[in-house]
Amino acid sequence: MKRNFSLLTLAAAGLWLLASAPAFAACPAGESGTQLAAGLWTIKIEGFATDEGTCGTACPDPTPVGEGCFGVIQSDGACDITGGDVICAFNSTITSPTTVSGVPAFAGSTSPSNDVGSYFFNSNNTGEINIVDSPSGKTMSFGVVAALGNTSMSGASLFGPAGVQKDPLILTVQKRDQTISEAQFESASSVTFDPAGGSAGGNGLGKGFDAIAVANEQHLDPETGTTLEGGGTIFFNVDGGYDSDVVPGVQIFPSSLIVDFHTTVIQQNTGAGKDGTELTSAGLNGDYMDPLSGAAFQTAAVLYGTTNGSAYVATTGSGGAPAHGLAIADSTKAIMAGSDTGAGVILVASVSTPHPSKTITITNGSTEPLDWTAIQINGVPDVTVTGGTCPSAGDLAAWNPVATGATKPTCTIAFTDSGTTCTTGSPEVGTWEFVGGDHTMITGTPSATGIDFSLKCE
Repeated sequence: MKRNFSLLTLAAAGLWLLASAPAFAACPAGESGTQLAAGLWTIKIEGFATDEGTCGTACPDPTPVGEGCFGVIQSDGACDITGGDVICAFNSTITSPTTVSGVPAFAGSTSPSNDVGSYFFNSNNTGEINIVDSPSGKTMSFGVVAALGNTSMSGASLFGPAGVQKDPLILTVQKRDQTISEAQFESASSVTFDPAGGSAGGNGLGKGFDAIAVANEQHLDPETGTTLEGGGTIFFNVDGGYDSDVVPGVQIFPSSLIVDFHTTVIQQNTGAGKDGTELTSAGLNGDYMDPLSGAAFQTAAVLYGTTNGSAYVATTGSGGAPAHGLAIADSTKAIMAGSDTGAGVILVASVSTPHPSKTITITNGSTEPLDWTAIQINGVPDVTVTGGTCPSAGDLAAWNPVATGATKPTCTIAFTDSGTTCTTGSPEVGTWEFVGGDHTMITGTPSATGIDFSLKCE
């Protein structure tokens, strides 16, 4: 196979420089740009820094350092990359087009001030993709192969041209829906973090790595019907429980953890002119005796797929500060049909029972912990909450069969008619409310402040 045009030719001609990429008015003779059609494409780059050290008696050298990028590039369909919105991590430092509250984040739309480049393919659908990423100061070149229907492309880094990043890196390019809406982020998803490249220092080739899988739900707040929120459960194993960055040589927590979290959406970029990216914060709670309770991690995400049904996700912040490197994950749509249930309450007084009580059970069958800020009585002054196992404010753990089997998490609330004015001839009718409840619940009605259930005493 004869190549009419290559990066080696560009380098020899002095056209390929670290600070800029060649701009083609049209594709080079004999090459095509239609494989990377005009529009937005999602990319992921993962690999390792070149390790030139000697391993001595401990061979192979067990200290590889992960590198990675992910985000969006804009193609003109004619062999140029005309803009981008990409987050990278090199030398354990994250670079990004912008920050939100100090955390690396996507800009929300592609720009040539962030990324430019070039690409081309031959008639065998093999070719090269070249990206100049301004925030990181890196130029990367890849030999790639287009998949059937040009739905995706993948390849390995090329070392030939002067000035390119000479590290072993893998590029994946994914086709995506060009119409981007908030609804595409409203979903249940299965998220699995890659165990090696792009990680924050540890990986499967050396000193241990993170094995993380997440059941995640993102939905509209039932009170407002507009604000996106969510949460879920994390299966978490970090180097078998050892963290040499914290306490070298000591197992500081169990090798694996089950962690519940609640998600707050910090930034979302959808609609006309936006590129389908977002930034969220996952606040961990104490369910399942989680020793990481109180920690918060910020994650950036970018959509891909023919209907934007998948996403690349990476942790870019920890506790509101930049993370030390990217841990990149792949998120796909999942079926999580669990639901939560509550109950209405009717209290009937009698001569023998002038102050009746009733205890109801709250059940969480969701993969997301159920949070609330108060249990409130509305319009029924004789009734009070007098007990139960549900805290006045708190959460009910997500249903995780690994931890609880077929038994869904439950708690109880006891209501008592403590007054004297509620009678059959003069009933009191109102509601009891999970204030700030963040799930829809069977038999409950979302209101502006929480989830309401019927309450009556007579």
